Amino acid sequence: MDQEAQITELLQRANAGDEASMDRAIEAIYSDLRRVASFQIKKMHGSRSDALTLQPTALVNETYLRLLTQQTAYANRSHLIAIATRLMLRVLIDYQRAKAAEKRGGDRIRVTLSGLKEDSNTEAGVSDLMDALEQLEKEDQRKADVVRLRAIWGLGMGEIADLLEVSLATVERDWRFAKSWLADELEY
Repeated sequence: MDQEAQITELLQRANAGDEASMDRAIEAIYSDLRRVASFQIKKMHGSRSDALTLQPTALVNETYLRLLTQQTAYANRSHLIAIATRLMLRVLIDYQRAKAAEKRGGDRIRVTLSGLKEDSNTEAGVSDLMDALEQLEKEDQRKADVVRLRAIWGLGMGEIADLLEVSLATVERDWRFAKSWLADELEY
């Protein structure tokens, strides 16, 4: 049985009330969450990431705790990853707000969305990105998922197509649309 099927089976058991199955499902994606957290922190802070008080493990642990408190019935691995992504971004926003509220101030956490426009290195605040993704999600859930998986999780187009169970051409078309839409929405 592949990982996707194993996680889906664990989530079905968890939906039926087996808390241990939920723990095992989250543990199964823990390394993915850790990879994404590290990627996002380095992407946002570059060489300054070593000096941060928020380390990838802490970000993943906070995301993990928030996943455990969700009252959501997860359908499959893709659904769990989508929720984890949203929660991770919310943790980053909370961290950003806390740092900005410090007595001496703090830098805004930035997330780079390279590729929104071919000639630019576009930066958007995490909260701006969350707002834009929530708006895109209202218009087209799949396109928002493509953005999360590509820009946040760093997955390739083929991996996204497999995860969303759509063709590669569909993912590429969704990505082209979403880049343009986000560039307009974020006014770049």
